[in-house]
Amino acid sequence: AAGEALDRHRDASEAAAAAAQAARTPRIAPATAYALGVLHADQRHEVEAARYAFQRAWRKEAAGTS
Repeated sequence: AAGEALDRHRDASEAAAAAAQAARTPRIAPATAYALGVLHADQRHEVEAARYAFQRAWRKEAAGTS
């Protein structure tokens, strides 16, 4: 579970960074910039959700090994 959360975190973080980089493209259409902004925000939320999931999984696994 913790490994899956880390994978989700990495994937979402990379997607958010790619969306932000693409949005910096000169002369980008406003609709495209908006869509990239929405994608970036969605992926940042996924990063936070993955952090939360990792924290819960880590605590659960740590409690199980005590």
